[in-house]
Amino acid sequence: MPVPPLPALRGAVGSPALPAVPAPGGPQHSVPVPGVRRSLPIPPIPGRDLPTSTGSTAARRVRTPPSPARRRLNRAVFALLALLGVVVAAYGGLYVYGDRALGRVDALVPDGPEVLAPQLQVGSETSLVVTSGLPGRSGLASVSVLVAHVAEDGQAVMVTLPPTALTDTPACRTADGSLRPPATEPFADALLQGGPSCLVRSVQQLTGLRVDHYVGVDAARLPGLVEVLGEVDMCPTAGEQQLAGDEVAEHLGPGGAGSDVTGAIVGAHGQQVLSSTLTAGLTGSALADPLTLSRFLSRTGDTLTVDQATDLQDVRSLGLALGPEGESAVEITALPVAQVGRVAAGSDQATVVIDALATRELFDEVINSGRLPVPEPPAEGQPADAAGQAAAPAGSQPEPVVADPVPAGTTVTVEPAGVTVDVLDATGAGRTAEVADGLAAGGFRIGARGVEPGAVDRTVVRYGPAALEPARTVAAAVPGAVLVETAAVGAAVQLVVGPDYTGLATAAIGTPVPETAAPPAADATDGACTS
Repeated sequence: MPVPPLPALRGAVGSPALPAVPAPGGPQHSVPVPGVRRSLPIPPIPGRDLPTSTGSTAARRVRTPPSPARRRLNRAVFALLALLGVVVAAYGGLYVYGDRALGRVDALVPDGPEVLAPQLQVGSETSLVVTSGLPGRSGLASVSVLVAHVAEDGQAVMVTLPPTALTDTPACRTADGSLRPPATEPFADALLQGGPSCLVRSVQQLTGLRVDHYVGVDAARLPGLVEVLGEVDMCPTAGEQQLAGDEVAEHLGPGGAGSDVTGAIVGAHGQQVLSSTLTAGLTGSALADPLTLSRFLSRTGDTLTVDQATDLQDVRSLGLALGPEGESAVEITALPVAQVGRVAAGSDQATVVIDALATRELFDEVINSGRLPVPEPPAEGQPADAAGQAAAPAGSQPEPVVADPVPAGTTVTVEPAGVTVDVLDATGAGRTAEVADGLAAGGFRIGARGVEPGAVDRTVVRYGPAALEPARTVAAAVPGAVLVETAAVGAAVQLVVGPDYTGLATAAIGTPVPETAAPPAADATDGACTS
């Protein structure tokens, strides 16, 4: 039986027309039917009605799952980032460990009244590098002191200071915190008797420089630091100058023929070893090996002592600045010296006397320009070499002459009675009186008697340019002694008794002077690598 049409539906008689059905493709909505009462909302018709969204009519996009290759790439990137984070954290931990391993002392006095023109030193940094416990030396000679000044433009200047040079140390705080009164003493005594802070005050008093970093080096532990790296390249720019750990002690030993009374040679050698080792350990291939780096940092902490404000990065920067691969060549000189082997009245200690005027000129130029003084051009009629010697940073203990002082057939021309000789003992065994009395018995006149703190590896006869003939007489009376000419002794003749001393011989007019008294050829490695 057919179903009758519902009231008010399409086609019903007398019913109003229904709204037109939306065309296909247009928006589809469920609309109420007039005349039909609904108690519940009409559910959406699948496939026809679109969901509405508040404030937006954008349809949800269906996200396509990543491909297997992309998932593998994402996992690789995340793993690489995690590994990088672990490496950074590990090296950061090693840096903190190395920095905390450094020994630290209270040493700096940056606002000391002895600092000159502090406004001119803004942007520059001055480091005081002190090596103690040098092999083959004791007392004052076991200390090496050098000042390293790095200007704002990166130019580095290094000045070695004789450990036995007399200087004025202002009132200072000792290592135990007590106040030490002012004193006139050798540089090394300021450290050995007062401590790092007293040495800093003494250096500032002499130079006028503000010391920003104190770096103490234990020479006895330095070979172990080099040993971690296997060997270090002393002159990377020159090549073929490798130094192993067991060779460090010999490299820092007493200068040949006792010519290094001022400590200039050992200071340059110390700078070579320290800068080369720090450069290799903190910037070289050692960084790629965490185990080697860890051992290196551990031994660095055992070897170095720094002030409270200096960190591992400052130590690394110092090594780079003083190394041959720095931004510019390091200018190196020794402190100007007026006299060596001077024994003051009432003392048995031989000291070095500083050339005060040349020293002031030297450090004034360093403060003003960050460089060493430029030698003056030779005056009219003056030989160029003579002018160069006069204007050279008077270090500078004058270099021994090149001419052979004992050509074949040389004999004694001055009687012992016409020779006054100073006797200085460098053996540490107290042989001054023994040797001086023996020479006096042989007819010599004895001048000063004392102890020579500058280490020597053999017995030396030092003499001034005008005292060669008397020096030959002394060399003939002391078998094995080596003649060394230096203007720093004036007209004096000094016998420095070294570890090879065996006794005295008779010297008279016509006695042959041993050819072994001629000084050995200069060692090409006695200077620091700056090329």
